Amino acid sequence: LKDESKVELNKLVDLLNQNPSMKIQLSGHTDNVGSDEHNQTLSEKRAKACYDYLVKKGVSPDRMNHSGFGESRPISTNDNEKGRSLNRRVEFNLVHRQ
Repeated sequence: LKDESKVELNKLVDLLNQNPSMKIQLSGHTDNVGSDEHNQTLSEKRAKACYDYLVKKGVSPDRMNHSGFGESRPISTNDNEKGRSLNRRVEFNLVHRQ
């Protein structure tokens, strides 16, 4: 994980600590460089790295799920480096809150 990623993940830790009933889904994504199989594996590892970091920071594993989507859900073009860099990401979505 990059240092700037850890800064953002620490904000997520704070949010989860302030909302103990919140559960999230971590979704890993990639650009389209490389094979579909490679990108699927990479996206899964990307999401798992964030999951592991959050667990290490004290977030209960029961509050999170993680999965990878490879290159199937781009948010930008894959025709240039700027777009590809936006597609290499992990997102979190709220899946439950009481």
